[in-house]
Amino acid sequence: MQERRMFERFNVEIPVKFRSLDSNIEGSGKIINISAGGGGMIVTTKYLLPGTPLEMQLFIPDDKNPLDANGKVIWLKVMEPTVFLAGVQFDKVDFMGIARAL
Repeated sequence: MQERRMFERFNVEIPVKFRSLDSNIEGSGKIINISAGGGGMIVTTKYLLPGTPLEMQLFIPDDKNPLDANGKVIWLKVMEPTVFLAGVQFDKVDFMGIARAL
């Protein structure tokens, strides 16, 4: 099978807070992998429908300000009854921010 991703994906553990831009859903979780195009996110107790636009703050452990990012949920997978893995595509790519995350 041919790989469809344009950017290499890296395994990370980055705490994230998020807020949906079209509803009042807020939550936190962690980014478990990241690339210049998006990342996977573990979210506890928050079910995010595909297409949901998100405003996110990634708390990169370099003692600097959080990395702000916008994106949308592309897919959602139930891992456990209250744990979800969401595929998130970033709207605008901040390559310097991604470099900080890595």
